[in-house]
Amino acid sequence: MRHFLFIILLIFTTTTAWSQSKFEWPVKMLDTARDVDYLTDDEKDMILELNKVRFNPVEYAKERMRWMGSCYKGKLFKVPGKTDLLTEEGKAAYDECMKFLETAKPAPLLTPSKGMSRACRLLVYDQSATGNTGHKGSWNSTPAERVKKFGTFMGNYAENIHYGDSDAPFSVIALLIDDGVKSRDHRKTIMNPSFNVVGAATGSHKAFGKMFVSTFATNFTEK
Repeated sequence: MRHFLFIILLIFTTTTAWSQSKFEWPVKMLDTARDVDYLTDDEKDMILELNKVRFNPVEYAKERMRWMGSCYKGKLFKVPGKTDLLTEEGKAAYDECMKFLETAKPAPLLTPSKGMSRACRLLVYDQSATGNTGHKGSWNSTPAERVKKFGTFMGNYAENIHYGDSDAPFSVIALLIDDGVKSRDHRKTIMNPSFNVVGAATGSHKAFGKMFVSTFATNFTEK
């Protein structure tokens, strides 16, 4: 009887361990930009991170963001070994983002665009030199005007920018949380199911250390 009980316990333990095993991302499928030669590793990582949350927002919230909930101390976001971040909304924006992702539907994977990435890089070069922020570049250039140099977009089009000395995954997460942005437009852009193509560029910034720019379109025709 004791031997029989051991077998039952072993089966139960093995089954439980299997059911609680960490979710495995299909990275080969999601990493759509890894083999292109016009993006840096940071930029490729950003597109991979965008595709992870679009592929499975529920799992993304659980695997990539759940740990962050305990890092809020009032309006400070504190991670051991990192500089404390002062947020505008505190944990409220994070909680709202988690609820959003836990009920969000998957969106199509994004494929990289050389022309759109070159347009992103124009803004990075500009603001790296000027220290300015925002979607308008020098001479009031807009995202749509910058991209005209490299092709034509069809359907919807949007641009996200994150300022801060962080890696690609944290930049995407920060845009998802969208602290201080009442409309949550950055989050909506990332999860917009009408987008299929993406451009990305990263670079230094005088005031914030680093900046990430990403543009999204339904379709894009390269020049």
